[in-house]
Parts: sequence; structure tokens; C-alpha cells
Amino acid sequence: MKKISLLLMLITVLLAAGCSNQEPVNTEPVNVTIAGLKGPTSIGMIKMIDEKALNTDKYNVNYVTESAPDALTGKIINGEIQISSVPINLAPILYNKTGGKVQLMAVNTIGNLYIVGTDDIESIGELEGKILGMSAKGSTPDFAMNYLLNQNNISDKVELNYAMDHATMSQSVIAEDTRVALLPQPFVTQTMIKNSNVKILVDLNEAWKAATDNTSQLYTGAVIVNKDFAENNKDFIEEFLKQYEASVNWVLENQKDASLLVEKNEIMPSAAVVEKAIPYCGIVYEPAHNVKDGLNEFYKILFDSNPASVGGKLPDEGFYFTE
Repeated sequence: MKKISLLLMLITVLLAAGCSNQEPVNTEPVNVTIAGLKGPTSIGMIKMIDEKALNTDKYNVNYVTESAPDALTGKIINGEIQISSVPINLAPILYNKTGGKVQLMAVNTIGNLYIVGTDDIESIGELEGKILGMSAKGSTPDFAMNYLLNQNNISDKVELNYAMDHATMSQSVIAEDTRVALLPQPFVTQTMIKNSNVKILVDLNEAWKAATDNTSQLYTGAVIVNKDFAENNKDFIEEFLKQYEASVNWVLENQKDASLLVEKNEIMPSAAVVEKAIPYCGIVYEPAHNVKDGLNEFYKILFDSNPASVGGKLPDEGFYFTE
């Protein structure tokens, strides 16, 4: 009997020793950075930003917003940012630069670009001989505008004057230092409120449709994800997309409340401006599988006009995130 008891004790000790050699389970939360730009691409996500959504014991989520895409690009490439809203053309550029490590999950803005100013013009062709204020060089508005100038055979007859960002160009138009400029909403509304002489001259979305024979929409913004992060955190991505769509719908249905959150979270300085602008911001939630064909056509138009606009080559099927 004693031998049996000793044997059982020995087994117990050995089992305990074996367990103690196992590595402890990692209970540290996964750090996640979700980024956006100070404009319509972040307005759609404002409910999540304000609620600091998706923070749990498993995930430590940080939301950041920047004025220009350049502030995000490097951090997206090196993996510091896991999810981000970006200009639509930057998504394939990042896909190509990272060797396929970035994927497009959804389109979040369509057709929110306008030519505004104090001059009296009604079409792209009437820009001939003028100075056109631009912002976000190398971004979607830049390449889209250059495409339209080429289509109207006036690319060498219009001088493009670039500002650092949309806010800077808006101030220049308000001061009437710039008489004609390309701006996105809600900066268009902000500019017109602050200077009643400024008006919308050309709806770029309509000009784009005309130039492409209605074969393409003017997509402007997208949500991208780090591919490795998405594959290793499927539960998080599923919940993110669910809450993102809900946030977009809430913004469109509760524009006054949404505009207050936009001001509170310093996305834009004036809730009154944002409330008036939201209907014209083109805020949508379109998952990749819904818009893949349209995006392929859009990217081909940009590529044929200027290959650099999409990173030198068209994205393949791996570019589109699949749930």
C-alpha cells in the first residue's frame, strides 16, 4: 500500500513539474490602431471614434486622425496602423508597395469633389487659362482632376497650384487669394459659409461620369486593412465591419448628432458646417465584393491616364478582402 501511495505521489510531482515548465498563456491585449483623415472618410466612422469602440480585454484600440495621407502612409507600410481610411487611389499604391500586405475592405466615400470659387465658369473646359487651386498632391482628387483636364485637352493650359492640405486651400479660397479650386466636402460647405461670394462651379462627379460615358463612378475613399492582422484576428475584423456599417447608417440618419461628435472629436471645427455638408459628402459603406467590378474599371481609367496613380500596376484579385 505504501508503495502505491509513493508511486502516486511521484506521478503527481512529475505532472506538477511538467505543468510548471509550460509557457504562461499570453493575456496581454492586442494593440490595434485605426486611422482616418480629417474629412468625410472619418465622419462615417465617428460613432466608433467617439465610443472608442472595440476596446475589450483582448484588444486595446486607439483611434487617430490626420490632416493628410502622408502622415499615415509610412505607419501603414510598417504595420503600425492596422486599419485605415485612405484616398481610394492610395489603397492599390500601398498594396503594390507592401507586396500585397494591405487589402481593401470597403469603399466609404463616392463623389464628394467639387470645383468652387468666385470666378464664373460652368465646365471643365472653361478652366483653360486659369490657375486651379489643388490640395493633397498625389491623391485621388489630384489624379482625377488631371484625368479630366486631359480628357478636355487642356492639361497644358491650366496651372495647378497645390496647397499642403484641404483646410489650407479652403482658407485661401475664403480669402479670395485663390479664385478657383478643387475641394472635397465638407470643406466646400465650410468655404461657402465663410465667404458668400464662393459658389459651386462644377460637380466633379458629374464631370467624371460624362468623361467616362457613365461607365465609372468617382470613388474617393476606402477602408484598408493589414492582411496579416486580418487573418490572425478574424473575430475583430468581423465586428469592426459590422460596427463600421452601423456607424455609417447612424451618421446618415442622425446628421445633427453626428455633426456634434465630429466637432467634439476635432475631425472638423464646426458642427454647423458638418451638418449642412453631410448630405453631400458621399458617405457610404460598400464592402469590397459589392464594388470590385466598379473599382477595377475605375483603377483602369486612372492607370491608363497615369500608371503612378495606382502604384505602377493594376491590383490583382488578392487586393480585395474577402470575409
